[in-house]
Amino acid sequence: MLRLALKSLRYRKGGFLATLIALFVGGVVVQSCGGLLETGIRADVKAERLAAAPVVVTGSQDYPGHAIGTATDPMSERVLLDEDLVDAVAKAPGVAKAVSDVSVPVNSLAGRPADATGHGWSSAVLSPYKLTAGGKPTGSGDVVVDSTTAKKLGVRPGAKLKASVRGIPHDFRVSGIAESRVTDQPVLLFSDDEAAQLYDRPGKIDDIGVLAAPGTDPAKLADAVGGVVADRGAKVLRGDERGLAEFPDAISGRQNLIPLAGAFGGLATMVAVFVVGSTVGMLVQQRRREMALQRTIGVTPGQLRRMVMAETAVIALLAAGLSLAPGAAFGHVMYDILVEQDLIPGEMVFRQGFLPRLVGFGVTLVAGLAAAFIASRRVSKVRPTEAMAEATLQTRWISPIRMILAFLFLGGASALALVTATVMTGPIAASTSAPAAMLWAVGIALVSPGLCRWLTAALRPVGWMTGLSGRLAMLNASVRKVRLASAVTPIMLATGLATALIYLQTSQDDAGSRMFAEGLKADAVVSSQSGALPPSLVDTLSDLPQVAGASASVSGAARLEAVLGPGEDDNDKMVKSRVRPSRLDVQGVTASGARQTIAHPAVHGDYANLTGNSIVLPTKNGKDVGDRVRLRWGNGEATMMKVVGLFDPPRGFEYAMVPAAELLPRTTNGELSQILIKSKPGVSHAELTAAVQKAAGDVPGVGVFDRAEATAAHATSDETGRVASFLLAAVVVGYAVIALINSLIVATAERRNEFALQRLIGTTRGQVMWMMSVEALVTALVGIVLGTLVAAGSLLPFGKALDGSVLPGGPGWIYPAIVATAVALTFVTILLPTLVALRARPVEAAVAP
Repeated sequence: MLRLALKSLRYRKGGFLATLIALFVGGVVVQSCGGLLETGIRADVKAERLAAAPVVVTGSQDYPGHAIGTATDPMSERVLLDEDLVDAVAKAPGVAKAVSDVSVPVNSLAGRPADATGHGWSSAVLSPYKLTAGGKPTGSGDVVVDSTTAKKLGVRPGAKLKASVRGIPHDFRVSGIAESRVTDQPVLLFSDDEAAQLYDRPGKIDDIGVLAAPGTDPAKLADAVGGVVADRGAKVLRGDERGLAEFPDAISGRQNLIPLAGAFGGLATMVAVFVVGSTVGMLVQQRRREMALQRTIGVTPGQLRRMVMAETAVIALLAAGLSLAPGAAFGHVMYDILVEQDLIPGEMVFRQGFLPRLVGFGVTLVAGLAAAFIASRRVSKVRPTEAMAEATLQTRWISPIRMILAFLFLGGASALALVTATVMTGPIAASTSAPAAMLWAVGIALVSPGLCRWLTAALRPVGWMTGLSGRLAMLNASVRKVRLASAVTPIMLATGLATALIYLQTSQDDAGSRMFAEGLKADAVVSSQSGALPPSLVDTLSDLPQVAGASASVSGAARLEAVLGPGEDDNDKMVKSRVRPSRLDVQGVTASGARQTIAHPAVHGDYANLTGNSIVLPTKNGKDVGDRVRLRWGNGEATMMKVVGLFDPPRGFEYAMVPAAELLPRTTNGELSQILIKSKPGVSHAELTAAVQKAAGDVPGVGVFDRAEATAAHATSDETGRVASFLLAAVVVGYAVIALINSLIVATAERRNEFALQRLIGTTRGQVMWMMSVEALVTALVGIVLGTLVAAGSLLPFGKALDGSVLPGGPGWIYPAIVATAVALTFVTILLPTLVALRARPVEAAVAP
């Protein structure tokens, strides 16, 4: 049977190539998504500044305490260690020295924006850094600069250096220049006392570098240190894990990448299986007459199935093998795009090991074989005479299995749409809307022959207006609905997924910008090119005669914890007390200026009371003014907060307000990025700008933006979701477009015998081309209509959940551009093979295999 399959493939190069392309591209996409997922799970970040420490202790990002529920994902900000843990680690067996380390964000150097960090001099041994000029910092105001930064700034020992730490300007004297062989990060090394003062986290540190005693095995050292720090909220790292302590952005990068890669992989796998199934099914349909003839000469149904399975297995194995190297390369391309757009840090090492390759290989092989089995099952079961008759027109398409699958997919899509519209609110609804689009696409594809019959009947006037060739094209479309459905399916898939995935993101962008503008009562937003402003600047600006009110604006994430009684936590451990956390976005504001700068007024209570451990909650949380709630900050700390006010934020965009002074120290960098200002009546923007810049003094790069400028800046600020969504759309829709081109070219080329017979009875080349042009138009229109239904099934519930709107948000030209592209591709992929087929002499083409 294998020998027969190989011989058959030699004479079906077109079908062989079409199947190979579909399987190959599917394998590449699935493997690349698997590589991204492995990269996120492993989160390997090579140590640079901490390279000399074989073991590093850092704060555990796992949710602390005994929690239950779905909101127990890792902490969003860096979890700090207790400073007294250094002495405990130093006493562990095999430890030569335990060195505490703190990181201080340095936003500007010599008046220019910078992305540098400051550390204590004692931590220089962890790289190690060695002095190449000058001496170590001995007191307040001294700093050692790394050699690369010193060269860029043109500074030497004894020179003065202006630097901003969290937006606060400082003057330093360069005491020395240091060099490291393992890192070129811009680094400033202060005296330990000054580093602790600038760090401003009393009793806390970022991490501990552990130097091993001679002859100590790093694995045993890690185990020994782990025993000391157990139950202290710490995590022991070694090998490539150590970089997580050094690059805190990798923590959020990992949290971004894992769900993103999971969504990528899930949707890409569904599309790959669907495309492969439709391509293989179409090619088997084209051989129904051949298989019917084989049945008449005694070939059994089992032999037919085994022949098709053997052919597909050969192609699938070849495609899977060819996809291994491109799969890794394409995964790295997507990784580079995510790094370039700051979705994940560049220090995170891309990994694509054996498992993603195995999964991609398995998906390619199983999808191909399953499609071949299902497609060959129908023709192999019917009687030979019935098979010959059916092979002529291919009118039968309904089967119990097909209808059951259609019911399941359409039912699942309807359920997701119902959940999206009635349960979900805000941007989170996209998590169910994107999978719903794929379910709609598969369900509609399963019943597409029946839908094509109705739609071609509705398009019958096209035949009336396009002459005899047009009427023949409409007759072909109406009689051969199964073949039409095969051609329409990839158009529906590309159109539907492109429209749904793109408009899901543009709708979120549009709603987010609108909510930001509606919630902004301030007349101006103050920010800095360095990315940080001094917190004291808020009070300075509040005192200006041109200003009616000023408020800090800091974003963060937290959880409200409901305290429960004894029971099992998420680790199946019996505990005396548990908590059930619920996610909550928080906005840090200044009590004295919140009422003047925030458009949503307090329904109960007063924003002026928002000081200390206090919070303003949305009314939907069911709390009253005076209640106390337990808040788990992003860095893992828990605080009992007093409710001092209630307000009504936009539906789906709920958040709580806390004092900025409480939120800032609990963020990773502690940087104040912007200040909101409400000007007094009659004060122009130019007057306000001049007053603010004068008050800012020597704070570098201060800018004042009006409402329109601030709204425009906000619209372009959140690139994370935008880049991820458009990359997903590009990969998935790109694969669907390849399938579209692949399928239509093969489907059209298969009709060369039909074209030859038409020409033998007197039809001209022009008449055949016109007939195929009308068929291309009908195919494109039917595919676009079905694709629009797919998109509508996803976008309408999402719009209701997002902001109650029916139409998606975003540029109106996107949908016409998608439609025009689909029409153009359909015409090119149908007419070009037709033109090639018509170049052959009719007599030769009519007898060609």
